[in-house]
Amino acid sequence: MNEAEAMKEAAKAAASTPFADGNLIPTLWMAAIAALGGAANFYQKVKAGKTRAFNVMELVGEILVSAFVGLVTFWICKGYSVNEWLTAAAVAITGHMGSRAIFIAEQWIETKLK
Repeated sequence: MNEAEAMKEAAKAAASTPFADGNLIPTLWMAAIAALGGAANFYQKVKAGKTRAFNVMELVGEILVSAFVGLVTFWICKGYSVNEWLTAAAVAITGHMGSRAIFIAEQWIETKLK
């Protein structure tokens, strides 16, 4: 491999990172979709009487955890070349699940490692 090919490969690898310029907008969109799932989950908890409507800390926590889970889901889907529509659906669902999605993933990993 000559120097020009090596530089081309390095540029291609840099462009494929989650926070590269070309990937930043889709990443932010997926975080927003997941955060909306977290907000919907919080609303569902309020309606069920499990939390107070003006519990801002719980709302913020729910949104942050949901955004994190949604981003991880997005990156996993992107790594497996999943269709964009299915990726958006998976991000929304896991965003709504929030910490439950993390718990399920932990259990799955533990069973695979045993």
